[in-house]
Amino acid sequence: MENYQEVQVERFVKEGIENGTMKPFVAIKYARIIARKGTVGEEVISWSVDENGKELKEKVDQVSLDDTTKEPGWIVTKTSENGEVILDENGHPNEWIISDSKFKSKYEIDSENPGLYKPVGGPQIFVEIPVNITLEQWGSKMNIAAGGFINITNPSDMYGISKRDFEDTYKIIDEPIKTKKLV
Repeated sequence: MENYQEVQVERFVKEGIENGTMKPFVAIKYARIIARKGTVGEEVISWSVDENGKELKEKVDQVSLDDTTKEPGWIVTKTSENGEVILDENGHPNEWIISDSKFKSKYEIDSENPGLYKPVGGPQIFVEIPVNITLEQWGSKMNIAAGGFINITNPSDMYGISKRDFEDTYKIIDEPIKTKKLV
């Protein structure tokens, strides 16, 4: 992909924090989702936009069996507060695949909104990405335009998210933070 540099996420984040081009901050997830168990082999394309608003095929992934639970992954779709599927400016729903065990650790049924799931867990730590990157994420490659983010809460499971998806999903609750060692 033009002007996207392939990075090893742990090294990329560590160097960015050390040289000051990335400043960690805290945000909390608030967005609700629709989710269903996928069928092994079912393909999902995650779409985003680049820094110029042009359509970007962020990731192509297939449902597989979870190594831990031996159950198929979930196909997740982002919704508005009232449960309507969010479409981007190019008419694509915001969908992705998440493993069964990861889904069960990150979401629960929203008792106030039947049919929707809400995030569980507390505040998370992020850095903003200063350049266009391609990274390996959960077994497949993902393109993220400059201005996107990397969740660094768990240094052994860092992952990327586009600027648009971050803004639709998280609320910043803390300005840049100082910490001894994040990565």
